[in-house]
Amino acid sequence: MMIRLNNFLFVFNLRQGTILIAVHQIALSSFLLIILLVGISHVGAMLSMLHNDMEDDADRRGLYEVEHYHDGDVISTNNQRRFAKAQHLASVTVMFLYTSTILTSIYLMCCISLLHGAVKYKREYVLPWIMAACIGVVLLIIVIVIGDGYPCLVNHFGGHNLYHFSCALVVLTYVYAICAVSSFALETGSGRCSRASRAASDERGERLLLLDHVAHSSLLSTAQLNKLNSGTRSHFV
Repeated sequence: MMIRLNNFLFVFNLRQGTILIAVHQIALSSFLLIILLVGISHVGAMLSMLHNDMEDDADRRGLYEVEHYHDGDVISTNNQRRFAKAQHLASVTVMFLYTSTILTSIYLMCCISLLHGAVKYKREYVLPWIMAACIGVVLLIIVIVIGDGYPCLVNHFGGHNLYHFSCALVVLTYVYAICAVSSFALETGSGRCSRASRAASDERGERLLLLDHVAHSSLLSTAQLNKLNSGTRSHFV
């Protein structure tokens, strides 16, 4: 169940907090997208170097007639095993970079939509970011669980305790941002409903006032007609 907030960091209101979150997420996702695009540009050079090394190894084996053994489709030489592992790692890296670039681009568009919705006070532009952020939290937790199995990554944080604390802090910060934006979306929807109900009540009030004025005018007209009908000739002079 979502926690309903009344302000953002006890200083800003929900609209200001949503604008700050949108600006921060746009800057962060843009920086990450630039890094991914640079990585994609270097992947081509990495693959070409790997292809050239594989061709050079094949030429050397053909020139010096290095013995190699095959057991079915299993590669037996050390160089071929290294090249097969490197090729598999390169393919996984390419898939990861392209998938991350697509997801980051979608998230960047949702962040821009969030900024537009916060500035224009439109709820429909805020909802895409909330859905994308919820999916992002799930993916972030999966990455954290997978990263816990890599000692080299954990050692950068100074051990498992600091790694878990840092990851928990990041997740809680993200969840707090989602709660703030969701509260702003609810506030926007309730404000729109109250404005619509106020407009409807004002319209009903104007109609009742007009009907009352018409009824009052008709009563006066009836009274005047009765007075004129019951009067003598001198009343018309």
